[in-house]
Formats: sequence, structure tokens, C-alpha cells
Amino acid sequence: MDLGALFMDAARYTKGTFWGRGKNTLKLLVSVVIFPLFFGYLVQVLRGEDPAPPVRWSFKMFLDGIKVCLIWFLYTVPVLVAFVALVGSVVVLYVTDGVSAIEPHLTEIIGGVLIVCVLYILTGLFVNLATIKFAREQRLFAAFSFGEIWRCIGRIGLWQYVAAVILLAAFVNTVIGLVLLVPNDVVAFALFALAMVPLSIFQARYFARIYDLAMG
Repeated sequence: MDLGALFMDAARYTKGTFWGRGKNTLKLLVSVVIFPLFFGYLVQVLRGEDPAPPVRWSFKMFLDGIKVCLIWFLYTVPVLVAFVALVGSVVVLYVTDGVSAIEPHLTEIIGGVLIVCVLYILTGLFVNLATIKFAREQRLFAAFSFGEIWRCIGRIGLWQYVAAVILLAAFVNTVIGLVLLVPNDVVAFALFALAMVPLSIFQARYFARIYDLAMG
């Protein structure tokens, strides 16, 4: 898997979404405010439509966006539950008898942190491909075909896929970090909101191409 080629393809695709398409850009910015519409547009990108499709608002687009939000929420529930349980148990121990009550349970707490980290990583590896399966098959429950998603990761190559995710995360976080360096908070927030539109499309195309390489 050529990560450089994937990046170049996602960059080309993202540029094509906006370049010379003022009306499309305006609709995308409005869609961010009505966020299910924006996620619904990302479903079209994940579906593999090339070149980038024009923004055509519809009830189906809105509904697809709601389903994407539901998929992400359901995938993150185990991580949230594990995190809340871990933090809650530490707080209870601390309230009971301060730091001295926590020290005898450090091994269990460290184990809990590792479990939360593993769940977080697995969620990150699964949820993007799950969303693509939903987009391609247009069935909500396709996103929860864990066996098929795991086989898809196997076709990509687990470590290649992990490297691709890490590289993308490094790129996105670098862009966001540079935006947040702007000293004026209002300007920084506005730039952050604007940056998330092309970054989201970039990520959607990036993962769609990875899926295509696995399934092709």
C-alpha cells in the first residue's frame, strides 16, 4: 500500500471538491451547521464517488448523516463506559481515604488504563471501515459486521493499516495544531471550523481508497 499515493489522491479529491465550485463550497459550509447534512455528504465520498459529487441536499442525505452519527456513537459507547468506570472507581477510592486508598490498587488502575487504550485503538481501527461498509451497502447493520470488517483489515494488512491511520492522524493533528497557534481565539476557532470541512473530506477519501484497495 503506497501511503504517498493515497495522500496525493485524497489531496486531489479534496481540491476538486472546492476548486472552481463556489456554490458547492457554500453549501458544504452551511451543511456543517446542519451537521447531519455534512455527514450525509461524507457518505457519498465514502461510497467512492469520483470526482467529488456536487452537494444536493435531500432528506436521504440528512438521514444518512444521522445514521453515521449513530454508528460512531454506538462504537464509542464501550470506550466511554470503560473510561467512566475507571475514573469513577479512582474518584471513589480517593474520596474514601485519599491517595493512600489508591496506592494498593495501582496495578488494577494501570490495567484499566491499558484496557481503555486498547478499546480506543480497536474502535479507531474498526469505525472508519464500518462507516464505509454502511455507505457502500446502504444498510445500517452492515456497519456492525465485525467479522467482515476484521477480514477487511486482514486484507489490508494490520500493521500497514495501523501505519496508515497513524500517518493520517499525524497530518490532521499537525494542521489543527498550526491553526490553533493563531493568537486570537475567535479567529482560531473560525479557522478550525473551516479547516475541519476539507480535512473531513480528505479523511473520508483516504479511508475509502484504503477500503477499495483491500476489496479490489
